Amino acid sequence: MKNDDIELLREVQKNAEMGMHALEVINPKVYDDSMALMLARESFKYGELHDRARAVLLSKNQTPDPVNKVKQLMLTASIQGNTLFNATTSHMAEMLIRGSSMGMTSLWKAMNRNEKADGQALELAGELLDFEENNIRELKRYL
Repeated sequence: MKNDDIELLREVQKNAEMGMHALEVINPKVYDDSMALMLARESFKYGELHDRARAVLLSKNQTPDPVNKVKQLMLTASIQGNTLFNATTSHMAEMLIRGSSMGMTSLWKAMNRNEKADGQALELAGELLDFEENNIRELKRYL
């Protein structure tokens, strides 16, 4: 397995992990039933992509990146602070759109840095990008 594939798979894993964590923190604050259902589906898909990237890494005897507890704490604090005085559905949708955009940017950077990546790594990265784009499209209706 090429180093570019490994790095891209680790980025997919990390990106999906942050998405799952963000949804885990924000979900208890969501009172719109349709949005809560949509976020539950998103969380499931993030988990699926995370597990697939991790499985490919493990199958090639590569170590997946460990959970970055500091980044998760920073994300939790940011969500808690941003929803302290404004927990409207619209505001949460806006926060999630920003998060998805940041995830896409991070993934595009990883794809550009690891341009020799192919196969499953590129496929999973593309699937995650498509998923994030769809999430943004779906969240726009809650603005």
